[in-house]
Amino acid sequence: MKTAILKAALFTPMSKGRWGLPILQWSGPGEGKTSVIEEVCATYGLPCVTLSPGEMGEGAFGVIPVPDMKANVLRYPAPDWVEKVANGGVVFIDEMSSTPPALQPPLLGLLFAARIGGTVLHPRVRRLGAANPPEIAASGFDLAPPVANRCGHIDWTAPTVNEHAAYMLRGTTGSGGEQTTTLNAEREEERVMSVWPEAWATAVGLETAFLQRRPELKNQCPKAGDPKAGRAWPSDRSWENATRAFASSQVHGLSFSERDEFVESFIGRGAGGEFLSFIAEQDLPSPSDLLDGKITFTHSSKRLDRTAAVLAACCALVTPPQSQHRDKRAESLWRILGGLVKGKADQDVLVPTAMALATNHLLKKAATDVLSDINPLLKAAGVSPK
Repeated sequence: MKTAILKAALFTPMSKGRWGLPILQWSGPGEGKTSVIEEVCATYGLPCVTLSPGEMGEGAFGVIPVPDMKANVLRYPAPDWVEKVANGGVVFIDEMSSTPPALQPPLLGLLFAARIGGTVLHPRVRRLGAANPPEIAASGFDLAPPVANRCGHIDWTAPTVNEHAAYMLRGTTGSGGEQTTTLNAEREEERVMSVWPEAWATAVGLETAFLQRRPELKNQCPKAGDPKAGRAWPSDRSWENATRAFASSQVHGLSFSERDEFVESFIGRGAGGEFLSFIAEQDLPSPSDLLDGKITFTHSSKRLDRTAAVLAACCALVTPPQSQHRDKRAESLWRILGGLVKGKADQDVLVPTAMALATNHLLKKAATDVLSDINPLLKAAGVSPK
């Protein structure tokens, strides 16, 4: 019932220390979406607030101004539900396709920046949603493209008869019995972060190399009236989310079918299918093993895309300030670039990595020969390393 994808989404690291890829589950009414989402949250001890925009109105979204007579300003106080997730949890937006157009703009801040009115939620607050197709939703509306583009869109599969039976016979009291086993969310976050840098670096290498090959598959906002406008489509933002979904799939051990669905939920089946086919063609070495000298990499002029992916993965591993063995691995990466220069590799493959290292002040001793060779290209790109 997509619980593996749901769990992976909840435990995907985001930028600025935040957690959770926002995903939206689509299905007909009464097919168990809300129950499963609330149960997964309970399994990890994550407090879950359920919002229904069509039912609760604008008050639940912190968009009603209240005069502050002392300061002579209007403030946007947080709704009372924010207290429940003050230290982390899940905001579950149910019946999202019943959100009136006037309330969809506040959804942008909640989904993208975890912001509600004038309040920014705790970094450990995740956002999830569920929706029925607009034609069968109560007072249904199509999602505006900017709202849709902030979510991964998962087609929910109704529970089978056996799954329904297991749910009914699992030993609860019939009056809202709680889970007897609660896993530790903080411990799972620690496990994820221990393996995330390698998975993220590999995913970035693959995504950037793919888009260099297929740049037209970026920022394809559907036209007005296109039914795809309210679902997944590729933009810079959704490509980043798809990359996180791919990395998270590796970290959480999703099956290939689950991985593919998770990635495609952000960028659509067209772009996602091509990206996943590209991944299947690659056989990338571990960036940490390569930079630590445990393995070697042989460049082929017939596989420039693979070389681009390898270099980008290595670069993504060393550029973060907190990355392990940063200086040593940066020096190793410059030596790899130097070998490619001596081998007369296409300079266009080298420039993005050299630029990233230079702009992140990772100019090591081995950079000299590389920079002297490709300096004209760097200057043309507006980078003049000293």
